[in-house]
Amino acid sequence: MGYGAHARTMTLFTQSEALTLLADHYDGGWHPWPFFWIFPLLFWLTFLVLVFLARNRFRRHTGIGVLRDAFARGEITEAQYRERLAVLRETGR
Repeated sequence: MGYGAHARTMTLFTQSEALTLLADHYDGGWHPWPFFWIFPLLFWLTFLVLVFLARNRFRRHTGIGVLRDAFARGEITEAQYRERLAVLRETGR
């Protein structure tokens, strides 16, 4: 038997062993990383936090938001707050 035939036989034997080893341990199913749910969860949590922060920032710059802040700080009375709120809601339509 020449060198080429011997090398070919060794290659087939090695491939056969590898296929047997793979067949013994492969059950045909997909096995994801155990924490595969972390990345989508982090993505959606980040997205929701950013949306929440953006909405709060936007609300503060509206007339009603500024009015609420002034009332909360005690800069205007309740009567002034209600009067100005009615004006803002009337002009908002």
